[in-house]
Amino acid sequence: MPLVAALMALAALAGNTVVTAAVTDAWEAARKGFARLLGHGDPDKKKLAEQRLAETHAQLAGAQGADLERVRAALEAQWVMRLADLLEEAPGVEADLRALVEEIQTQLPAGMTSAADHSLAAGGEVNITASGGGVAAGVIHGGVSTGNPPSPGPRRGEPDPGPR
Repeated sequence: MPLVAALMALAALAGNTVVTAAVTDAWEAARKGFARLLGHGDPDKKKLAEQRLAETHAQLAGAQGADLERVRAALEAQWVMRLADLLEEAPGVEADLRALVEEIQTQLPAGMTSAADHSLAAGGEVNITASGGGVAAGVIHGGVSTGNPPSPGPRRGEPDPGPR
């Protein structure tokens, strides 16, 4: 995955994490962590980030039904762009952002998932299975295509067991 695509995927996952965490018990840790990263050592930038995070929390807490999904999508898009800008302006923050997202993801209630740009993070176990000629993968870079898979044969160095 090219670097720009990887950074955009990280920004998308991080933006989704902000919005997902905003209405959970993980919010305080998320709020503090994202404000610290976005402030990047500047008290004014940190204060602005804290205000934006508080607005996000308030907007999500006040939304219901179909309006909730609209608000959630709009806020997520805003956070993705803010975090993409942060990664562009301060490339050294990438590892810290990844670590923060992973930390917050572990604090989300079991069963809550976040998905963005070909990624999935879960607050519990994820089991990936395939059946009937399907494909199962934990990480996929690029496209997936299924053709007619070859029939099972002997392992390298073992004799052919004959017809089945």
